[in-house]
Amino acid sequence: GGVDGLNALVPHGSPAYRDNRPRLAIPEDKVLDIGGGFGLHPALADFKRLLDAGHLAVVQGVGYPNPNFSHFKAMDIWQSADPDGKAADGWLGRYFDGLVDAFGHPLAGLSVGRSLPRSFQAQEATLPAVGSLESFALQGPRNAVDAASRQTSLLRLYDVYQPAGTPFAALLDATLDGAVQSSAELMAAHASYRPAVEYPDSSLATGLRLLAELIDSGDEASPLRVGHVTLGGFDTHAQQPAVLEALLAQLGAALSAFWQDVAAHGHGDDVLVMTWSEFGRRVRENANLGTDHGSVGPMFLIGNAVKPGLHGEPPSLTSLDDGNLRYTVDFRSVYAAVLEGWLEAPADAILGAHFEPVGVLKT
Repeated sequence: GGVDGLNALVPHGSPAYRDNRPRLAIPEDKVLDIGGGFGLHPALADFKRLLDAGHLAVVQGVGYPNPNFSHFKAMDIWQSADPDGKAADGWLGRYFDGLVDAFGHPLAGLSVGRSLPRSFQAQEATLPAVGSLESFALQGPRNAVDAASRQTSLLRLYDVYQPAGTPFAALLDATLDGAVQSSAELMAAHASYRPAVEYPDSSLATGLRLLAELIDSGDEASPLRVGHVTLGGFDTHAQQPAVLEALLAQLGAALSAFWQDVAAHGHGDDVLVMTWSEFGRRVRENANLGTDHGSVGPMFLIGNAVKPGLHGEPPSLTSLDDGNLRYTVDFRSVYAAVLEGWLEAPADAILGAHFEPVGVLKT
């Protein structure tokens, strides 16, 4: 929805911040100061604790040239890593295509939600989108005593009915096998998992717990490489204070619980979290106690591998582009850092050009 980065990562040391936001500026005594004239929204107390523990990095001023202010187009740009709109697949889809083929492990990537995100769209790799554990299974009569035999019969049908020349036969066969296998693995992971912390009651936390279960169940033969979870509602054109506070609190609590859980299960060195939003908000507040679509925002990264603190040059609040912040870090430079420094993948090939990685990860 376009997170208001200026009220998430608050430039409370800048007079221009309060001049442009006489009603929306976070009160000085409420800001969670992190140094350098910046602080976090008071609802992000969980992020502040992660930062103090050395597990949170913040990249400032993230954007790209000639920003687009349409939600759909901007999300497409971020997920394809292509501001020109020419890419046929997603940036992570290209990563998966280089990692596994169409018959590779079906849970190399997992999106929690009812549809596959643009970033996961691939030419070869088949990746699942899981709305819920209950829905991600072969559907049939509830509590059917012959559920196992029904599944076996269905798989046999797909095995025997593959007439030569049938379009997409091999693809459908591989997709079905992958769906059945990944559903079984998810169910097994969920049944055996015991979280180390109590997760908040939110859809984001539920999705993150599902990823934690899969991370803990994985091994070298079938690792989860990337998971994707979404939190919406950030399009705060009106009555922003209460809405943003609730969403940031939900974000902080869910990610904090997830991090504590994976770390307690011994996976702290195996997990990196990266947040992104399709755009930020304009610098000046509007007449409806809100903010309108803007150009630039921060990205948060969580893990043992991050260099904690602020990264990148903060955007100027006085030298604006038609009321919008000018980006100082191209989002593809953050992607390049994650691809090369974490996923050990060829960033230039995946992104289609060279973008100097932001030094947000430890060597």
